[in-house]
Amino acid sequence: MADDRGPRGLVTLVCLTCGNEKFYDRAVPDAVTCEKCGGTVFRNFATPTTPDDASIAQLEEQARSISYGDSSPDTAPGDVRDLDTR
Repeated sequence: MADDRGPRGLVTLVCLTCGNEKFYDRAVPDAVTCEKCGGTVFRNFATPTTPDDASIAQLEEQARSISYGDSSPDTAPGDVRDLDTR
């Protein structure tokens, strides 16, 4: 999704420390620092602006449901109960 001119779409960097988001539509800098917490480790998400089969498949794989009550993918109710360590 990137070439010599930069990304062909929108790149979102999410700070792993505080969750602050930074958006780039031209070029992503080599080094990025979070303005909120000073963190330097980010997770990146690429959102293409020109859809094709590969980018659509990638977005579907990365998508997470945000509806209340939706279970996590590949998680059975028993798996969640196993995490309760009271």
